[in-house]
Amino acid sequence: MPLRPLGLGDVLGGAFTVFRRNARVLLLWSFLVTGVIGVLAKVASTLSQGSLQARVFSTLDSGTSSADAASVAAGTATAFLLLSVGLPFVAALFRGFLLAPVAVDTGQRVLGRRATFRGVWALLAGRRWSVVAWVLLQAAAGVLLGGVFLAVFIGFVVALVSSRAEFGWFLLAVLVVGLGGAVVSTWLTTKFAFTIPTIALEGRGVFSAAGQSWRLTRGAFWRTFGIMLLVNAAFAFAVSIASFPLSIATVLVGGVFDPLGQTSGSDGGVWSVVVVVVGALLVTAVQCTTDVISGSVLTFLAIDRRIRTEGLDQRIASHLDTGVPTDPFAPADPLPPAPPGAWGPPGAWGPQPQWGPPPQRGPQHQWGPQPPQQWAPPQWGGPR
Repeated sequence: MPLRPLGLGDVLGGAFTVFRRNARVLLLWSFLVTGVIGVLAKVASTLSQGSLQARVFSTLDSGTSSADAASVAAGTATAFLLLSVGLPFVAALFRGFLLAPVAVDTGQRVLGRRATFRGVWALLAGRRWSVVAWVLLQAAAGVLLGGVFLAVFIGFVVALVSSRAEFGWFLLAVLVVGLGGAVVSTWLTTKFAFTIPTIALEGRGVFSAAGQSWRLTRGAFWRTFGIMLLVNAAFAFAVSIASFPLSIATVLVGGVFDPLGQTSGSDGGVWSVVVVVVGALLVTAVQCTTDVISGSVLTFLAIDRRIRTEGLDQRIASHLDTGVPTDPFAPADPLPPAPPGAWGPPGAWGPQPQWGPPPQRGPQHQWGPQPPQQWAPPQWGGPR
């Protein structure tokens, strides 16, 4: 990493370099933290969706009463929400904890060291519970925020129903509530994006790290949001490409071995399970890789903000040269603001000279116009 403010190329190149030079350790961490739960979530959701659909269709075809059909539909919808929303939500929580070991390994690579699996775990000593507490706090905030917007939406719907409004107003209410929830959640996610890297690198507590993330994103919100959006969109596209063969293979296997859906316990069902498991492993492998790289990108963004606001590059250079400070990532005070009209990155300015009256000059250096000197012709005839 160059010891200067980082550009987009430096951030992306550094993240891919960190992954390439320590891929085995990082992928092991990623698979243990997020891969296992990701495989279970993918297999459970894929296999359950077909059975839930078959349950609904069989209930409708059997000619049961409307009350029984409604209860079956409600139970199926609840199970579908738990499988399609609950399991990915749990996987996202584990993915948040993965950011801590990735941040620790990235910090060691910045200092020219290569961390092992046990070394990363040892460097997280005293900071693991803070990471867990922040992940749980994020989950509680997400549930609370979702509940608030759901209550607002229900209030809109009740008001529109009581006034017998047209269907277009219902669509407008859905759009306004959904857009408002997306804006608020995106803003909060960006403002607190550096919390876990701050806990892992600086050793701060939960609320101190959240305040540090808030300060680091001050004045750099749109840059941080743009880079995060670019990286997440690119990696989401990569994961969707990896999951596309899983969907196609599941449909093909079901159509070849069980075209009527009547042999769930035969070889067709076995082959469907095999295809789903293999596809889930492929998707999980891609997801583990993208999680590591995106976590390293976020760590480099946090380091870049500390370089610009706290002079972290100078402390890293001093640590590499003299060993002082012992921990260059330790908490530090922000640099004083730059003087007006100064050039260079923030933090590069030393003590500024005090302006005052010009120094006193001697008689030979008086200020003002000097009298013209007379020219005299040279004297001839002297000794050579």
